[in-house]
Amino acid sequence: MEKKTYDMRGKQSNISRLAFFDIEGFIHMLFYRIQIFYSMIYGLAMLYYVFFGVDIGIKALTVIFWVLITPQLIETIKAFSLISSRGLAFGHLSEEHAYLMKSKYSKTGSAYSAFAYVAMLLWALGFIAMLLWWTL
Repeated sequence: MEKKTYDMRGKQSNISRLAFFDIEGFIHMLFYRIQIFYSMIYGLAMLYYVFFGVDIGIKALTVIFWVLITPQLIETIKAFSLISSRGLAFGHLSEEHAYLMKSKYSKTGSAYSAFAYVAMLLWALGFIAMLLWWTL
């Protein structure tokens, strides 16, 4: 007989349940689901622009796409920092475990955390540079 489990937080397909206990996860999934449909529209607009040469707001569509992909990029950078530091960067480890990890691998998560913030800063500067390039 198959065992049925019930999650008190709700169905996995209901992303609004994430807002109560993981706001970053909620933002990530919300933007991801919007981006699924938006990327189809953006792709068609890009094809129309490439083949027919008619600008139908490609710059505005690109700005919206940049904003939609930002949470995905941030979470990916944080995940790679978390993996590379073995949980020391952006992890929620107990003090004892964190001490053991630092002594065993003789590194802290601060360099990996700094890398994530530098990457986010470069992403924001790239966005500003794109906007300045288009307006000048």
